[in-house]
This record gives sequence, structure tokens and C-alpha cells, in this order.
Amino acid sequence: MDYATLNFKEIIPTLDGAVLVVTLNRSKQRNTFSTGLADELERVFQLADQDDRVRVVITTAAPDAPAYCSGVRFFFKIRVLNTREPGGKVSLAVYNCRKITIAAVNGHAAGVGMTGMQLPYDFRFVWEGAKLVFPFVRRGIAPEALSSFFLPSLLGMSRAKALFLSGTVLSPTSPLLAGLYYAVIPKREDVFPGALAFARELAESTSQTAVAMTKGLLVHPPLGSLEKVVEMESRTLGMLSKEGDAREAGKAFLEKRAPRMADGLGVLDKVGEWYPWVCVISGVCFG
Repeated sequence: MDYATLNFKEIIPTLDGAVLVVTLNRSKQRNTFSTGLADELERVFQLADQDDRVRVVITTAAPDAPAYCSGVRFFFKIRVLNTREPGGKVSLAVYNCRKITIAAVNGHAAGVGMTGMQLPYDFRFVWEGAKLVFPFVRRGIAPEALSSFFLPSLLGMSRAKALFLSGTVLSPTSPLLAGLYYAVIPKREDVFPGALAFARELAESTSQTAVAMTKGLLVHPPLGSLEKVVEMESRTLGMLSKEGDAREAGKAFLEKRAPRMADGLGVLDKVGEWYPWVCVISGVCFG
């Protein structure tokens, strides 16, 4: 599959080795959020989930873009009714992706630029000079993109309330955002290169199957009791320890060299009836 031939318009996906770079292609519109952008982001993350060539996905803005994502235009209308709003679709696609996901926030971010375009990701890199805001209550609307779940989970209820209910503009170094970002980078032009270097290192040194199963345990923990969690961790550990990546990692450790872990997610197809232990709402079943 060649991502360049898939006729995306709102994003530019580029495969850099094992890293899929997804660049927002709405710089002239300040990377405002649109239904078209939401549809394309949902699709590209679903494709990346199924593509064994991809180990890490980065979302970023073009270097000359005036913002990472400035939210939706104020007159943008969402007909929600009984379906999902666009930001929620993106959040689910990112959250359910079995690959490592990184948001390289190399510009200002507001609204969905703070929620669906950041919170569901595994790692977040940000420019120190970025202006960040959850403006919903000052716009007469409520938070979206699963942010009422993600923000308290990531930062705690007290800080989530402070961020949502004040709607004030903050910098990445604000105490209210402490712990949200993996790295706060002084120069804007260094955000994406820093995220890419990190992504390449992870792509080379981690097991694709171990990442997928670990994310499954974290984002879709077995419900009911701690005994169920112990059971699922034990099954997962036992299964992975028999596969090629674990054998290669052990051999590389003894030989004092970098491992070359090549297992794809197809390995998980032979696990048995206990996997996947959850089917996500989108219909894609995985751990």
C-alpha cells in the first residue's frame, strides 16, 4: 500500500521507514478541524493499525503552519443527534490504534486541537511557546472528542475541572498541565525532529506485538475483578514469551547487540479464543 496514492486531501501521510508521519494539510485555514479532516484521520489510523510496516504514527503540522490545530471555526455546525461527533471518531481511531502514537504539537492549539488531536495519543511533544486552551464554556458548548474521559484520567478531576471550567489560555509549562507532555521543547522547529527521532528509536527497539498487547491491557483492561486482570496478563505474557520477538530479544541481550524484532500483528491471529478480549465499537477487534 502506498499512502501517497490514497487521495487524502486534508492530511499528507508519509511513510518514513517504520514511522508514518501524518501532516495536517490545512495550513491556510490555520489547521481548523473539519468533517473531512476527521474522516481522513480516522481512516489513516485504521490503515496504520493494520499495516505491519508501521510501528509508530506521528501527527504534526507543517513547519510554516500558523497553528498545530486551532479547533473548529466558530460557525462550524455539527449535526450530532444519535451519532458520534467528528472529534469523537478521531479519538476512538487514535486510542484504538495498536501502534505507538505521538502528537508533535508544533504550534498553538485550541478546542479539538487540545482534545482529539492530543489526549488520545500515547506521547505528546509540544513547543514551549504554544498557546493552549480548552475554550468550550466560553463558547457556549461542552467538551467533545472523549475529552471528558481522557482529561480526568490523565491529569485528575481537579485539574480537569480547572482547565475545562476556566477556559483560560495556558502555556505548556503551566502547573495545570504538568505531566501531560512527554517533552516540552524550547524551539518550535525542533518539536517534530525531536518527536521523529524518538519515534525511530522506538520503532527500532520495541516489539510490535508486545506494544499492541500492552496497549490492549492498558486501554481495554479486563473488567470484573483483579483476578481477571492477573489471568489476562498471565496469558499475554505466556503467549508473547513463546514468539519470535521474545526469543530474539533474549538472544540479543546475551550477545550484547541490538535486537531485530520482526513479528507482525498476524502473530496474534493464532493466539486462540481468548484474544481479542474486547471488540471496540468501530468493529475492529483487538486486545
